[in-house]
This record gives sequence, structure tokens and C-alpha cells, in this order.
Amino acid sequence: MKIASFIFVALLLAGCTSTQPSASLTAEQAKTLAMQLANAKASTIYHRQPFHDGQPASFVSGHWIWTAKGSGDVEAKVELAADGSTNSVAVYLLTLY
Repeated sequence: MKIASFIFVALLLAGCTSTQPSASLTAEQAKTLAMQLANAKASTIYHRQPFHDGQPASFVSGHWIWTAKGSGDVEAKVELAADGSTNSVAVYLLTLY
């Protein structure tokens, strides 16, 4: 009886898979892609490309997040899906009052 239970549990565990998708990009690849997207949007809005370097992207809850401050008080936040497709690109001009 114990052997049958052991086999049942082993088969049950063998069929389990992770529900969290794995990242198909590295953190550096996600950073590079995010930086290109942020610069493209900044170029459209502010006619400049202020993002040249930054920290690698972070993989959080199944998607990539990259934030950076660029030259000239410009800030960006880019979110990418695990496979690198674009979720959102936001570029802000920071102002002081």
C-alpha cells in the first residue's frame, strides 16, 4: 500500500509545472531594448535621446521593468513582457516649481 501511495505522489509531482513564465531575455537585453524604446519616445516628444546607460531591467511578476533618469531632467519607465514585447513606455520631463 505504501509503494502504491509513493508511486501516486511521484507521478503527481512529475506532472506539476511552474505557472510563472520564464524570461526569454536577459536583464541586459531587456535594458537595451527598453533604452531604445525610451529614446525613440523621447525623440518624438522632446527631439532628443537622453538615455545612454543605466541599471539592467528587473524581472518582476512575470514582466521586465526598467526605469532611468536621462540627461536634461528626463525620466523613463518601460515595461516589457517576458518575451520582450512592449507593454508600456512612459517618458517624463521633470520640472521644478
